[in-house]
Amino acid sequence: MKIIGKWLFAFSLILTSFLASTYEWNVPDYQYDQTVTFSDFDEYYKKELEISKSENAREGNEERLVRYSDTKTPIAILYVHGFGASRAEGEDVIDKVADHFQANLYYVRLPGHGTDVEDHKKVTFDKYLQDAETALQMATQLGDQVILVGTSMGGLISTYLAAKHPELISGVILASPFYNFPDPTANLFRFTWGSSFINAAMGEIRKSKEQDPKDEAYKYWYRDQYYASIKHLMNLKRFVEKEDSIHKIQDPVLMFYFYKSEEEQDRSASVKAMLENFQKIQSNPLNKAVNVEKGEHVLMSKFSKTDKPLLFQETTDFITKVTGVIAPKTGLKKPKG
Repeated sequence: MKIIGKWLFAFSLILTSFLASTYEWNVPDYQYDQTVTFSDFDEYYKKELEISKSENAREGNEERLVRYSDTKTPIAILYVHGFGASRAEGEDVIDKVADHFQANLYYVRLPGHGTDVEDHKKVTFDKYLQDAETALQMATQLGDQVILVGTSMGGLISTYLAAKHPELISGVILASPFYNFPDPTANLFRFTWGSSFINAAMGEIRKSKEQDPKDEAYKYWYRDQYYASIKHLMNLKRFVEKEDSIHKIQDPVLMFYFYKSEEEQDRSASVKAMLENFQKIQSNPLNKAVNVEKGEHVLMSKFSKTDKPLLFQETTDFITKVTGVIAPKTGLKKPKG
């Protein structure tokens, strides 16, 4: 027995040494590039649309501006979509919220999204942050107060932006924010050999279980994705954690999460991580976590069977409380975009 114990100890020591020596201790960095500037929002928007066209973004995936006024509205809404997705994640609810407040609204298209999986594979997380941070700064030209909304990975990005720029926003809404993988095997991407191991074991492409070619949602999501793309998501997660963003958020936060039971809950992002991180946000009487029992990971899309009335009501109540803006009841305008 003593010999077996010695062998086990030796094996554990070798394994620990191997893991420590192959762990990627250095977290990739991000610095905002301030050299590109725009005279106004319309110039910025035109440039973004030109980029989407040059990259052959699919129809309905490009960025979208919804204007209720050519000048600032009392509030503006900025929406950041999730990993491998598009604005279709949020339009079904957020369009109605914007109409309710007659608020100018902008949907970001993150780099590597809305085109093809090859682009998704090669675009690193710092490009996501660069585009989202520029969009936030430009959104201040759309409204007197800005509400930042993020779904899934967009929620992680919104967490970083809210922590870095409390002066630019009045509140942040997180729909199924991605703070951790529900599957712990994703942590293999923290090691130098992780991607190679996963590709050898699983193949290069992560196949979606939802393979109905008639599903219209295929136009707005990457159903199949390279495993290598997930490394960018892991790097984004590690960077935001390194920045300790969650503790630095000062503005009010509304968080939605899908949980009905241990069997029926979000399987794309960890609910446990959502709730743990929500508790780390600086105390604010307007902070609220809302459990959506009739839900999915993607909560605000027309392609999702979720409790839309609850999402709309909680969102509009929250915006009213944090901004003091009352939705107009008369003189309503139709959106221009």
